[in-house]
Amino acid sequence: MKIIFFCLTFLLTSFLSGAQNPGGSIRTIKGRVLDHFTNEPVAFTNISISDTFYGTASDENGNFELKIPEEMVSAQISFSAVGYKRDDFSVATLINREYNIIKLEPHSYEIENIDVEATSKVLMTILRMASENIPHNFPGGPLNIFAEYINEKIVNDSLSFEQHAEIEIYDKAGYRNPSVLDEFKMRKYKIRKDKPDYSFSSGIMNIDELLRLDWVRSSSSVLNPSLSGNFNLALEDEPLIEGKSAWVIAFSSDNPDIAGSGDYHAVSFNGKITILKENYAVVKIEGHGESAKQNRQGRFLAAADGNSDHLIDVSYNFFVTYEGFNPDRIILNKTYQSGGKGVKEETILIVHRVGGSKTKEIATRDYFAD
Repeated sequence: MKIIFFCLTFLLTSFLSGAQNPGGSIRTIKGRVLDHFTNEPVAFTNISISDTFYGTASDENGNFELKIPEEMVSAQISFSAVGYKRDDFSVATLINREYNIIKLEPHSYEIENIDVEATSKVLMTILRMASENIPHNFPGGPLNIFAEYINEKIVNDSLSFEQHAEIEIYDKAGYRNPSVLDEFKMRKYKIRKDKPDYSFSSGIMNIDELLRLDWVRSSSSVLNPSLSGNFNLALEDEPLIEGKSAWVIAFSSDNPDIAGSGDYHAVSFNGKITILKENYAVVKIEGHGESAKQNRQGRFLAAADGNSDHLIDVSYNFFVTYEGFNPDRIILNKTYQSGGKGVKEETILIVHRVGGSKTKEIATRDYFAD
């Protein structure tokens, strides 16, 4: 979509150029945009002539070509890209070169040198950029996600129950329009188990609870710009992940609610999110929460006061990872009391394949396993 947009922009610019300068001399600037430190190409860099409508964008390999009228030789040309400092050059400098190498410097947020309030604003900006770039960093729909489901319960430190299943998810929109409502409306799934279940308690698998932890898909919690200001934010680390620089932003809530935590009865909630600096792609989400009680069908539902059949004294941790701009793994660990017994429960959803071609449509959510 980005390539189409920029191609249309370029064609329109070329048309305007011809219309405004009939018979005039056209000059061409060619080159490539690279990262100043890594020499990796900077894709989709916005390239524009100051105070005009003339411009283009670099392709996915950083290459660009811009045609402009001769009379604009005295103008300034600007290069800007997400995650990089803007740089300006005189057109005259670039137009006389056969091929230009433009190197952009990544933004360097020196958070340790600014006060708490300013730090929070910088981190909120990073989170907002991560949210806004979800449609660019993750696949749009329709697509199928093929995953493996594993659930294990240990009751009173001895008795163990296990469930295994194959999950096929159909997402009509993919990550194109991330929101809680869009995720619920567009994602459907089918469950296949080796052995059938004959009771509601054994058949229910709480797939929705796992999928709601994919905050990238639903733009939830700290990835929702309207909610990130409700969290205490801190920069925990700036690690290298497979050679790429990242931010690890810790978050916590003094008064957790369902909007920020996804937990209807949360009494505490905190975690951290890892975001790559080069493109603001989310690569990992971790969280911890505690609840006085939880609905058996998921922490996002209310546990009615008149119904005693719910989980008590719940403590949980979750981990969500993304690899190659696709969901990779969702893990939810819980400890709680149920029927007077202590339970330790681990649920894992392992994504084996994400397919965007020849998708198979699924019409409903299979809440109860076959």
